[in-house]
Amino acid sequence: MVDPLAAEKAFWAEHRVELSREHPGKFLLIKGSDVHGAFDTRDEAVDTGIEMFGRGPFWACDVENPDPDTLIVPTLAVGVPLVART
Repeated sequence: MVDPLAAEKAFWAEHRVELSREHPGKFLLIKGSDVHGAFDTRDEAVDTGIEMFGRGPFWACDVENPDPDTLIVPTLAVGVPLVART
């Protein structure tokens, strides 16, 4: 199965230190290799991601505790069903 967040994870891995330093305590909205905002809560990041990208994929990344192996599926929060196989 193809990882729908592969580009976002690769971007994060390459820029993690600088982004954590620039945005302490924030949630970043990452799509591809671009940061589309830094937010105080994950909900703000997810809401903005849905407004900007619809169903996604996009990543609302907690810079204090980012775990690219944990998939947050924001579409579930707005009632869009998704089947994920790992």
